Amino acid sequence: MTIAFIGAGNMGEAILAGLYRKYSCVVCDARADRRAYLKKKYRCSFAQTPALAAAAADVVLLAVKPQDLPVALADIKGVVKRQLFISIAAGITASFIEKALGVKVRVVRTMPNLPAMIGEGVTGVAGGRHATAQDLKQACDILGAVGPVITVPEKMINAVTAVSGSGPAYVFLFVECMMNAARKLGFSEKEAKALVYQTLLGSAHMLAKSEDSAEALRQKVTSKGGTTQAATDVFMDKDIFGMFLAAMKAARTRAAELAK
Repeated sequence: MTIAFIGAGNMGEAILAGLYRKYSCVVCDARADRRAYLKKKYRCSFAQTPALAAAAADVVLLAVKPQDLPVALADIKGVVKRQLFISIAAGITASFIEKALGVKVRVVRTMPNLPAMIGEGVTGVAGGRHATAQDLKQACDILGAVGPVITVPEKMINAVTAVSGSGPAYVFLFVECMMNAARKLGFSEKEAKALVYQTLLGSAHMLAKSEDSAEALRQKVTSKGGTTQAATDVFMDKDIFGMFLAAMKAARTRAAELAK
């Protein structure tokens, strides 16, 4: 099977890294420096245009930025045959791609996230109007190379974007805040990193291995009237739950706006 990568930025490269040993991969990326980098790192071929990449492919992975997708689709339109199109473009609906290509193309819309770069991502997958159950399975197999996959109705993909697509940034922001506070409490950069990063890693592993919920684990750390409660009370006073909900709603809204 041949997979054409239309765009190979961070996310496109993450998927390429998980697939190039198993499949024949052809890459189209407009940036000469990016092509040079990818040629040194991966065993794949390169095409000058999206159409040339897509023409001989069985699967076309649309991995350009949302604002660049219409131009790429216009170039590909003339070579559409029986390819399966998998899109990772945030906010772009399957129907938009179907209309742009002008035929009954099989489209699967997906939303991976940045940890895919180390094989630890999670991806939401939704089928377009003409996608079959086999198409969804194939998309899940392909994206499964970079982490777990969940299938959802397309109406939920923007919410997937808000929760897991943008989610790593929320975690990084939280760590950034902890690092800043640790330094202000008197720790060096090295000491703060050792304390904060391992706390994050250990806590994440506990979440993955424990049968308890995040709430239950938090309560186990929190003694009544103790130091942890003093800290979490500050978060609660600032309505941290409301802040997260508002932030994710904003991300979901922005994802919907990108389709317009």
